[in-house]
Amino acid sequence: MTKAKESKSPDVAAYYDQAAGNIPTFTVLNYGYIDPIDDSLVPSDHPEKYCLKLYEHTVRETPLAGAQVLEISCGRGGGARFLAKAFQVAHYTGIDLSEENIRFAKAGNDGPEFLLGSAQALDIEDESIDVVINIEASHLYDDRKQFFSEVLRVLKPGGYFCYTDGCWANDNCTGDLLDAGFELIERREITPNVIAALKLDSERREALFDAMPDKSLIEEYKDWGGVIGYRAYQRFVNGETLYFSHRLRKPV
Repeated sequence: MTKAKESKSPDVAAYYDQAAGNIPTFTVLNYGYIDPIDDSLVPSDHPEKYCLKLYEHTVRETPLAGAQVLEISCGRGGGARFLAKAFQVAHYTGIDLSEENIRFAKAGNDGPEFLLGSAQALDIEDESIDVVINIEASHLYDDRKQFFSEVLRVLKPGGYFCYTDGCWANDNCTGDLLDAGFELIERREITPNVIAALKLDSERREALFDAMPDKSLIEEYKDWGGVIGYRAYQRFVNGETLYFSHRLRKPV
């Protein structure tokens, strides 16, 4: 008998719960984005501006004003608050697997609604959402195809899926998206844009990691957090991992 594959979800949740205590300063958890043509709505003096610009890029040209928006794996809610306000969203729901992420997100007590939940088993009604957003999270899921199926289920006909993530160089998720039933509007490789953002943001990230009380975790967090010269950054530079953004739609 084949042994059932163990879920990564408890470990992932525990990691992000721990990270929330170790580096509470972060409100947006992604590697960031920058474009040479920068007409961004993100304030230029915002400390997490590159991370918010990845949100802005991910939803580009998607009608958010007056929409019912669902962000899956919303982290600590910084990106959700930015989009909800900047694009005049009617209702924004953020879901995350980490209890501590949700606690941090709710602490603002304004704007979006934040709920604990799984990306692969959404407690959301069928065809109730106008736009689903997912940023830099699906590589941690047990079953990406199940996640795509859930997104398609909750979207209204004609609804949009704004999806951005890094992946191994030999992993092309676009086929899985099309197999799930989405219509592809646009697919872009944005690895150079992510590397450029990490270069500009590395000093801030490294300083926050160096200031952590638990010094035994500093090197691990620099590997994870995209600091120049460390594992995540080097994988992008060496071409081991690539970064893609997709805009998709559920057929009418």
